[in-house]
Amino acid sequence: MMKSLRLFFAAIAAAGMIVGMVGCSDHQERYEDPPWLGGSSIETLEERGNYTTFLKLMEKANYTDPISKQLFTLFVPSDEAFNAYFQSIGKTSVDDLTKDEAVQLFTLHVLRNPRSRFQLIYEYAWSELQGPKGEYASLFHRKSTPSTSIPYKETIKYVPGREGEEVLMYSGEKNVPLFTYEFFGDFGGERDGSDYLFMYPGSTWELNYPSNIKGMNWHNAMVIPNPLIPEELEVRTASGFIYFLDRVVPPMPSIEEYLLANPDKYGLYYDILQRFAAYGGLKIDEQKRVLYRKSYDLVFNLAEERGPSTNTDVPPQNMWSAFIPTNTVLQDYLDNSVLKYYPSLDSVPLVTLYYILQTQLSGALAVISKLEKGYFNSFGDAVSITRSDIKSGYMCSNGVVYEMNKVLEPNVFTCVPGLLFIDKNYSTMLFALDQANMLSSLSNPESDVTVFASTNEKLEEYGIRYNATSSIIESRGPIDGKWGPMNSTELTMFSQDQIYKGLLPDLATGEGYAEMSSGNYVNYSNGQVKGAENMFSGVIPNIEEVIENERNGFLVKVDYPVVSRVVMGKYIMSDPDLSDFAQLLIDTKLLDSKYKDPVTKENIPNLKFLAVSKYWTAFLPTNAAMAEARAAGLVPQTSSVDSITSFIMYHFVKNDVVFDDGLRSGTFITNRTYKDPIDGKTNLNSTVEIMNSLNNLSVKDFSGQVINVDHAQADILVRKGVVHKVNSVLKYY
Repeated sequence: MMKSLRLFFAAIAAAGMIVGMVGCSDHQERYEDPPWLGGSSIETLEERGNYTTFLKLMEKANYTDPISKQLFTLFVPSDEAFNAYFQSIGKTSVDDLTKDEAVQLFTLHVLRNPRSRFQLIYEYAWSELQGPKGEYASLFHRKSTPSTSIPYKETIKYVPGREGEEVLMYSGEKNVPLFTYEFFGDFGGERDGSDYLFMYPGSTWELNYPSNIKGMNWHNAMVIPNPLIPEELEVRTASGFIYFLDRVVPPMPSIEEYLLANPDKYGLYYDILQRFAAYGGLKIDEQKRVLYRKSYDLVFNLAEERGPSTNTDVPPQNMWSAFIPTNTVLQDYLDNSVLKYYPSLDSVPLVTLYYILQTQLSGALAVISKLEKGYFNSFGDAVSITRSDIKSGYMCSNGVVYEMNKVLEPNVFTCVPGLLFIDKNYSTMLFALDQANMLSSLSNPESDVTVFASTNEKLEEYGIRYNATSSIIESRGPIDGKWGPMNSTELTMFSQDQIYKGLLPDLATGEGYAEMSSGNYVNYSNGQVKGAENMFSGVIPNIEEVIENERNGFLVKVDYPVVSRVVMGKYIMSDPDLSDFAQLLIDTKLLDSKYKDPVTKENIPNLKFLAVSKYWTAFLPTNAAMAEARAAGLVPQTSSVDSITSFIMYHFVKNDVVFDDGLRSGTFITNRTYKDPIDGKTNLNSTVEIMNSLNNLSVKDFSGQVINVDHAQADILVRKGVVHKVNSVLKYY
C-alpha cells in the first residue's frame, strides 16, 4: 500500500510537470491539490488546532521525524481527551511522562502504513485479500503496533530452585483490536454495539454517527466522523490517514499483566496459575539489564501477546477469553471440593489444578450475545453462562477478562472420574488416566462408562506409583524390583483395563464378563472383579463401593487394581497340564518360550500368530487328551509342517471371545486355513460349531465330534481372549 500511494502521488506530480512543459510559456499554472488530500498528517493536525497534546506526545516519543517522512495511520485523541486521561492517572501533561511511558502510549495510536477504513477492516493474508466475501472476511481484526509493556518486576514463586527470585519481565508487541460493525456481523455477534459495550463498559459506540456510517472502535476509543466530511471516518492526508478518537487508548496490559496487577480480585487464581509458569526468552537490554519473557506450560499462555494466533505469517485473529472467578468465589469452591481432601493447594495434584484453571479459559473471543446462546469450554464441554454470572468485562491486549460470580466446572469433574480429582487417596489413578490421555473419554455426559479405581497404596503394592518429583507414572521392574518410568504402552493398557464403555449396574450382586476399553475381558461375580493377571496371581479385587454418577455412569472402588498382564503364551507355559501341547508349539516355532521384554527383561513367552487378530478363544487339549490322541494317531509328526500346523491352528478360534456364560453360540472360524477346493487359490478358514448354555459349553469339530468343556477348566482369562482346557483334541478332517 505504501508503494502504491507513493506512485500515486508521484503520478500527480509528474502530470503537473507535463502540463507545465506543454502549456503557455507565459503562465505556468499548477493544478491545486484535491480538497480531500490536504497537507501531511502533522500539518493537518497543526491546522486543526485541537491536537497539540498528541503532537507533543509524538515529539517526546521521538516519532515526529519518521511520521513527517513516511506513511502512517494515526489514531488521534483531542486535547480534551488527553486532559481527561491525564487527570485519571494523576498527571497533568505529556511532560509528566517518562520517555518509555511516552513511547508506550504513543505507539498504541499509530500503524506503520496508511490504511483506509476498508483496508483497516480487511487484511491481506495467505496471498489474497480477505475482503467482504473472503473466507475470513473481517475476522483478522487485531492490528500489530510497535507498543510494548515497560519492563516490570515479578517475583518467581514456584519454579524449583528459583523461588523468591525477583526478575525483570518484558512483553511482545501489542496487537490493538479494531472492533467494527462488519466484524460483529462476520463473527456472529450483535452489530448494535451491545457486545462491544459489555467488554468495554464506559466506552461509546456509533455516538452521533450519520446513518450511512457503520461503527468502528480502536480498542476502547470510538472513531469520530471526519469533521470536514461527516459521511466518512478517515481523514486522508498526503502522508497517510488520520482517525480521530473520542478518548485516549491507555497502556494495554495483557491478561497476564492484568491478573498480576489485580490481586484483590484475582490473586487466588493467579497464584494457582503460577504453578505452571516458565521464564525464558532471556535478553539483555540497552541498559544492560537481564530481562525475561513469561510463558505457561499446559494451560493457555495468557502472557502471549498474539493470543492463540501464534502463526506469525498471518495477522492475529483470535483472542483469549478468561472467565476468572474472584478470590472469594474461587476460595469457596476450593473449600468445598479439593480442600476437603487435601491440606493445602500445594498438595493438590497439578492435573486437578490444571483443569480448574483451563476450564475458565477459552482460545477464542467470547461475546455475551453468543455466550447466552451456548458456550463450549476449552475441553469441548457445553457450559451454561448467563449475564448474571458475569460481574464485569475488561479488554486486555490479548483478550477479554470477565469477572465471574461462579466457577466453571469441567465435565471431567462432574462426571464419573470427578472423585479422583479431589480425593488424595486416588491421585495415582488420576495421574495414570491423565498421562494415558483417558480423561476426556470419561467426561462426555452422553457416553456412559464404568471405571474401576484402587487407592494409591494398593497401586504401589501392585507395582505402580506416581513420582511427584519427575511428574511421571513409575512401575516396579518384575525382575530387579527397581522403580522406573512406566512403559507408555503398558500404561495405556493398564488404564484401559480400568474402563468399561457402558454401565455395569449389577456389579455388587450379578455376574458376567465385560470387555474393557483395552479389549481385554474381566469377570465379575460375588462382589469381586478379576482380569487375567488377577486370576493368574490369585489376588482378586473386591468391590468396596459402587458410586453412581448422575451424568454418565459408575465409579467402582476396588481394594486392588484390575490387571491383565498375562498373555496366552505365558499361561500355556505355566500350566503343567498343558505341557505336551506347549512343547508342540515350541517345536513348530509358533511359541517363543524364551522371549524377553526388551524393557523389563521379563520372560514373556510369545505365541507369535496372536498378533494377526485382536480376539482369540483357545480350546487347548490337556496332556491326557494329547496322549490319547497320539495313541490314536491323531497328532501329526512335527516333520509334516502343513499337517502339524493345521492341527495346532484348528484349536484356536480367531476374532471372537466365547465364554460358557450361555450368551454366544454358532459357527466360528479357526486360525487353520486351507485352499478353496474350487479355485485352488483362495485361503479359507476352517470352522467349528459352539453350543453354549450357562456353565455348559461344547464344541463340535469338522469330524462331527462334540467335546464338552468342563466348567472347572473353562474361562481362563488371558490378554486378547480366553482359554478353555478340553479333554479331547479337535479334528479338522
